[in-house]
Amino acid sequence: MDQKILVVDDDMQLTAFLSRFLDKHGFKVQVATSGAQARAMFDPHLVDLLVLDLNLPDADGFDILKDIRRTAKTPVIMLTARDEVFDRIVGLELGADDYLTKPYEPRELLARIKAVMRRMEPAIQGSSAADHSHARFSGLHLDLAKRTLEREDSNRPISLTGAEFALLSALVGRAGRLLSRDEIMDTLYGKSVTITDRAVDAHISRLRRKIDPTGADVSLIQSIRGEGYILAAEVELS
Repeated sequence: MDQKILVVDDDMQLTAFLSRFLDKHGFKVQVATSGAQARAMFDPHLVDLLVLDLNLPDADGFDILKDIRRTAKTPVIMLTARDEVFDRIVGLELGADDYLTKPYEPRELLARIKAVMRRMEPAIQGSSAADHSHARFSGLHLDLAKRTLEREDSNRPISLTGAEFALLSALVGRAGRLLSRDEIMDTLYGKSVTITDRAVDAHISRLRRKIDPTGADVSLIQSIRGEGYILAAEVELS
């Protein structure tokens, strides 16, 4: 079945082109040209991925992103005409899975869409967790098949985006060993996409805050300056 993409952008010439382009590559595309239209059309059960322009005539894309993240894990790729690191970091910290600066090549958007979609597939290939369905560590239970994370003492779920799940799964699969920045970038975006170190740090920061809402505990996911990150925990796999 074709994967469904909602493109939110007020540039109708661009959205018409993207619709044709993505359709040729096997995606079913819907278009919203305003924030109000995007909110009306978005349904997490009917949309597999959202391509969201930050600069809409009637809404701030960041506000739409925040609204989506309150109720849904649907992956979001941000589009912005402002080539500013601050905008990218804010978007990633709010839960976007990737970003792209205008103007961009359609094939780069396609590569990023495919990379984000791959993240949603339940697998940790090539790691010690690859043949297991459950990982328990530091009072947390990661269900690798259902793609859920919860606190064991209360069974309270912790909502993860596709990028956060992929990142935590990779860290769990390499628990106690360094996961390099390059490996994280390949896990999240694939080798065909270039991403900045700041984007990796933003994903790590958001994941840390979800695991520890106070943001005080950085001992579980430890930073090795200039190298990468380590999950400093004993992981029980089953």
